[in-house]
Amino acid sequence: MTFKKEQYPRMTLVMLCLFSILLISFSSLIRNNNSYTKDELLGKINPASDPNFSEIPSKCCIRSGMYLRIEVLDAFLELYKNAEDENIKLVVISATRPFHHQKSIWDKKWERSQYMGWQDFEKARDILKYSSMPGTSRHHWGTDLDLNALENSYFETKEGNNVYDFLERCGGELGFAQVYTSKSNGRTGYEEEKWHWSYMPVSSVMLEEYNELITTKDIDGFNGSAIVDSIQIIANFVNGITK
Repeated sequence: MTFKKEQYPRMTLVMLCLFSILLISFSSLIRNNNSYTKDELLGKINPASDPNFSEIPSKCCIRSGMYLRIEVLDAFLELYKNAEDENIKLVVISATRPFHHQKSIWDKKWERSQYMGWQDFEKARDILKYSSMPGTSRHHWGTDLDLNALENSYFETKEGNNVYDFLERCGGELGFAQVYTSKSNGRTGYEEEKWHWSYMPVSSVMLEEYNELITTKDIDGFNGSAIVDSIQIIANFVNGITK
């Protein structure tokens, strides 16, 4: 078969169009090749019915109905057993918190009488010392848990110091790390939380995908959400961890 000269430009154009379509499709596949959805990253889940989550045994926590991702719970139960072998008791105070749970915590603090007359920016900064805005909490992911107490002073007691020493010595062997350490190293965001431990093999992936998929436009639906940009919530708080 032979082609007339004027057919070559047409064929070239068709080939370029097909190549462009394939390139766009391939790029779309790459962009969408994430392990987690936006809803999972924002905490818009129900861990009780999600097959990726499992309930923490009652012996390990202060109440029933607390959940972690299955692989996180498996690692924690091994850590729990290792602690028992050293006569140390680990108690889960808080684990997975969906968006609506975090919103309840945040909105209640926002409405406290102590903040009467405060500007929204200053009010948010004060609450953000130890509490996350809904849609930005690592507790949404099912990878993080609070252990034994919610005050750093507990970990200065004999019992608390033994717990903290164990977590520092043994937590890393099973993938757990304290992400909110002292801010003396220049870390931004929340104050130090000796009780907050994260399962890094999963949470590090979720943080990476959070940064890829989530913008401040996705963080809304609660009191004070209008200032998420001015407070640089993603840069200063979501990413304000020890690395």
